[in-house]
Amino acid sequence: MKMKEIGLIYLDRSGGLQKFMHDCKKYNDSKQSYAVYRFVISINPSDIAELDATLGNYILHNPIKAAEIFQSVCFVAIKTLSLIEQLQTEAQISILLKPTHLPPLPSYVLSLSAFPFNYTSHRFYMSEGIVIAMGIVTKYTQGARFLCTEETCPFSEGFRYIRVHLPGATESATVRNDFVCSLCSSPLQEDMKFRVLGDKQIVEMIDAKVLNALKGYSNNKSHFRIQAFTVFLRDELANRMTIGNHYKIIGIPTCVQNGPQAIACIEVSSVQLCPSFIGENFKYLLSLTSNSCWRFTAMLANIFASQVVPPGTYNTLKLAVLLSLVQTKPLQDYRNSNLCTKWPTSYSMYRSQ
Repeated sequence: MKMKEIGLIYLDRSGGLQKFMHDCKKYNDSKQSYAVYRFVISINPSDIAELDATLGNYILHNPIKAAEIFQSVCFVAIKTLSLIEQLQTEAQISILLKPTHLPPLPSYVLSLSAFPFNYTSHRFYMSEGIVIAMGIVTKYTQGARFLCTEETCPFSEGFRYIRVHLPGATESATVRNDFVCSLCSSPLQEDMKFRVLGDKQIVEMIDAKVLNALKGYSNNKSHFRIQAFTVFLRDELANRMTIGNHYKIIGIPTCVQNGPQAIACIEVSSVQLCPSFIGENFKYLLSLTSNSCWRFTAMLANIFASQVVPPGTYNTLKLAVLLSLVQTKPLQDYRNSNLCTKWPTSYSMYRSQ
């Protein structure tokens, strides 16, 4: 009860209560009865910890339990202030906690190489990565209503059985045909009229440490491997990412069973675009030449290699010189590489000069 009171105090002080009432007004104005009423609550873990350390610990290390606390707070607020007339049970409220940040400590940074991986803790982690692939936006079941098939059972009507999506859950965890009534053990049947759908997008990212490799950084390791990881963007976060951009994400890591394999994924709660290291003039140059796949590289070759190679039409030679500026192999290995065999004429000219 104390944590519920602290949650209400935080919502009032942070302005979250006003946003919550505004979201309730949109539901109430629709005059439609929903199976699930979804609310996104922005949480500052530092402010919460100052009010109550226990609730702050719940948010950081047991966000699903913390969401249940805010679920009760929101239900009481709706009933007390008559915000949504159609709402019947507390189970119809779905709360998504969106932390503004996490403590800048190593234990809150998700590492795909450090042991233990701890993918089953179901708590918030932050990670940085670069988007390398994106899927199309598809639909998933955000919430569903089930009814007991036994007509004499009290749970054959109303909103007793409501299933909502939880972080890391698959579609079969929300909607299946083998659920049974807890009162009479009769099968449950979904009321399709009340199924709530949401948007889902799958994104592939690689760790931000790959930028060190692109900058020519070497850590004296003979072998290393860059592993991509999968993140799920849902509802308002769909289409928030762009391929090639660098993002900082906060989410809950999970393991998704794909046949005999288990894949580590992150259910994202917050997305933040990291500052770009590319200058505005460089971006403008790329936008001007984006209609051709060769014009941009040709301009780079002329701009950066013109001081080493006399002006002319030897664009292939200029590209070879430009690439040689970032090579990390010894010169003998560079001469024996595929680059020299692919452009023998240009490389011979470069060697003679």
